[in-house]
Amino acid sequence: MKEDLIVYPRQADVAEFYNGASLVLNLSDKDRFIETFGLTALEAMSAGLPVIVPTVGGIAELVEDSVNGYKIDVRDIDRIAERIGNIFTDKLLYLRLSENALSASKKYDETSMIDHIYEILQ
Repeated sequence: MKEDLIVYPRQADVAEFYNGASLVLNLSDKDRFIETFGLTALEAMSAGLPVIVPTVGGIAELVEDSVNGYKIDVRDIDRIAERIGNIFTDKLLYLRLSENALSASKKYDETSMIDHIYEILQ
């Protein structure tokens, strides 16, 4: 195993991982399966992390391209690498994506979800 790669088993509390991260990639291949919601991206965004997600599925609905992250086809490795480079070399871009990710995640916080469900039931 490479020294710079650590594989962790499933965790009950993922906050430590998100708090130690700078960016979260979800590289689900749309030809193999489609993320129906994208909890990993939402958890990352609620930690103020920009995300790179697939272009289809529920996970893509969480991300506004170039606003709080990027939607990129997993097969476009060059574009993914370019965006990662941009994010880490442009501090203002990183801060904007981070702030917008946190803001977008608030649509799915407990209070917002309860209020929305209540509205639907009325």
